[in-house]
Amino acid sequence: MNETIYEISLVGRIRIDAHSLNNEGTVGNVTEPRTIVLANGEKTDGISGEMLKHIHTEVLWQIAKEKKVFLCPACQILSPMKADGNKAVTEMKETKSALNEALKCVVCDLHGFLVQKPTLSRKSTVEFGWAIALPNQFYRDIHVHTRVAAGEKEREKGAEAEVSEQMIYNRPTRSGVYAFVSVFQPWRIGLNEIDYTYSVDDNARKKRYELVLEAYKAMIARIEGAMTTTRLPHFEEIEGAIAITKNAAPVPVISPLADGYIQQIKTIIGQQNVQDFSSFASFMQEINKLKSAVPYKLGAP
Repeated sequence: MNETIYEISLVGRIRIDAHSLNNEGTVGNVTEPRTIVLANGEKTDGISGEMLKHIHTEVLWQIAKEKKVFLCPACQILSPMKADGNKAVTEMKETKSALNEALKCVVCDLHGFLVQKPTLSRKSTVEFGWAIALPNQFYRDIHVHTRVAAGEKEREKGAEAEVSEQMIYNRPTRSGVYAFVSVFQPWRIGLNEIDYTYSVDDNARKKRYELVLEAYKAMIARIEGAMTTTRLPHFEEIEGAIAITKNAAPVPVISPLADGYIQQIKTIIGQQNVQDFSSFASFMQEINKLKSAVPYKLGAP
């Protein structure tokens, strides 16, 4: 009998050099990098959980399209509307039935949604925190770039002359060792949280479970984000741990900002439930091992 997985946490440190994955915005011609203030007042660099979750959603969607699993009309085109753009959901009067209809879509089920009418929401089964640079292991620079662009035409002495102007802009480049945390809740796959029954069968739940794991592998293999056309990140090192709970108990998440975080997790749930990884290859191997398990089912004997 396959072992059951209730929850999974991924925690670790990843070194990313010369990237600009996530920024605060642009003020004038300057793009501002993300800044995080820690509890002790220290300022450090960060990549938002929204960015990381978007990356996971997109690679999961790509895999889902390849495997030809069911996606609602909005998720077919990766619309942020999700179930709110699905008439089969929004035209239903009864909330429980509307939720069951929404859960037919793999992306809506796994990554959550918000429907305005009927008022309906689903919390994502996959969660990400900020990737936070270790305070003593990050560097940031603002680089000046120039671009020559064709300007407006102006008339001089009855003739048209092409005017060129030099455009100056400033973009950040960041490098650091980032602490990352993520939680996956397989027990909630396909679960209608109005009456707490499963709206999809065990086989479909297993396939969705594997989709999430494959998406984790894909996003770590090459993290996509802002400005990757000219600042494709250099990934050098990764280390951390994958922790699991097999029964109805929350999986612990100890921040990799703290030294000894892996040992703390092992102390809490037992060494047999925590697998270390020390490279990109070993991360992929440990994720693959989890595929032999099945998602936990509430009320199962």
